[in-house]
Amino acid sequence: MTDENKKYMQDFSSRILIREARLEDDAQICDLIRRTSMPGSISMTTDFKPSFFSAIEVEGYAYRVAVAETNNQIVGVRPLFKRRIFLNGTSVDFGYIGSVRMDPSFRGKKILAQLIQFMNKWNNEGFCFPYYLFSVIQDNVAAREIFTSGRLGLPPNECFGILYNAAIPIFKRRLPRLPDGIRVVRGSEVGAVKIAEFLNRTGREKQFFPVYTADDIMADDGILRGLHLDDFYVAIKEDQIVGVTACWNQLPFRRTLITGYPWYLRWLKHLSAPLANILHMEPFPNPGEPLRNVVAACIAVANNNQQIFELLLNTILHNEYNTGKAFLVVGLMERDPLLPVLHRYMHIPTRTCIYMASWDGLDILSKLDGPVPYMELGGL
Repeated sequence: MTDENKKYMQDFSSRILIREARLEDDAQICDLIRRTSMPGSISMTTDFKPSFFSAIEVEGYAYRVAVAETNNQIVGVRPLFKRRIFLNGTSVDFGYIGSVRMDPSFRGKKILAQLIQFMNKWNNEGFCFPYYLFSVIQDNVAAREIFTSGRLGLPPNECFGILYNAAIPIFKRRLPRLPDGIRVVRGSEVGAVKIAEFLNRTGREKQFFPVYTADDIMADDGILRGLHLDDFYVAIKEDQIVGVTACWNQLPFRRTLITGYPWYLRWLKHLSAPLANILHMEPFPNPGEPLRNVVAACIAVANNNQQIFELLLNTILHNEYNTGKAFLVVGLMERDPLLPVLHRYMHIPTRTCIYMASWDGLDILSKLDGPVPYMELGGL
C-alpha cells in the first residue's frame, strides 16, 4: 500500500461512527460476520442469514448491539446480552458480552476501544449488571491477549474455566439397551412444564445454568429458538425424570462455516473420505461450506449419573443418523462430573475459554460456592 493510500485509510477510519444497531442494518451485519473469520487451528466464521437479530436471540432474553460505521458501511459489531441464570443456587440476571467482529480492513485497537466504551456507557445507563460473562476460543491467542490485557477500557476479567467441546460423528449405531427400570421418551410425552421444572431443579446445582420456563420451550423464537418439544430426550425412572438432553438444530438460522483447515486436517479429510462412505457419514465440509452439526443442549442429569447421560447421547446419535447431520457437538466445562462420558466417544475436541468480567471488580469469584459451572453451548 502506498503512503498516499495509507493516509487515505487513516483519514477514512477516523470518521468511524459508533452507534446502536438498527433493524435495517441486519443484512450488512450478516455480511460482515460471514466474511470475518475467527483464527484458530481451524479458521471459522458464522452465517447468520436470514437474520442476525433473530439468530442472536439464543444468546440472551434481551440485547443491545453496538456497531462501528463509516461511509454508511458497518465495519464492526459487538452485542451485549441479558441472561437469567443460577448463581449459588439462586436465579439472577447476568450480563453476557457477545463476540466482536471487525472488518479485516479496519481491525485496530482504536475502533475496538470505542465499541467497548459504548458498551460501558450502556452499563452505566441502565443495561446494567455487576458482572458479565464472555467466551473466546482457546486457539484464538491474539483475541485472548487483547481481551485480558486490561487496556482499551476493558473491564477487569478472569478466566474461570474451559468449556470442552466434543464433536461426535454421527453414523449408524444400534439403539442403546435400556437399563432396568429406565425408559427414554420424547418431550411431548412428559410436557414442557415438567421438563422446565426438572431443568431448573437440577440446573441450580451448577453455576450459570440458564433458567428456563415452559414458555421458553414452547416458543418458536427466543432463547431456545428452533428447539421443539420433541427435540428433548427425557430419561424416566418410576415415572420420575432423571435426565434431560435436547438435540438442537440451529442450521436454519445460524451456521458455522469452515474457512480454512490446518495441513493435518486436510490430510485427515482426504483419508477419512472412504471411511465416511463406508459408515454412511456426512463428509467433512469443504472451505466455505457449513458444518452440518446439531448441538446437545439443556443437559441436566440427576446426581450427574454418567450412565443416564451416556444413554441419552446414544439415543440421540442413533436417531440423528441419516438426517444429513455430521456431528453431535457436546460442550461441558472441564470440571463437570459428566465430562468423562465424552471421552468414551471418538470425537474432535475444541476448547473455549470462559471469562467473567466486571467494571466494578471481580470479588464475586471468591463468593462462588462449590458447584461446577455449566455453559449452554447453543447460546455462545
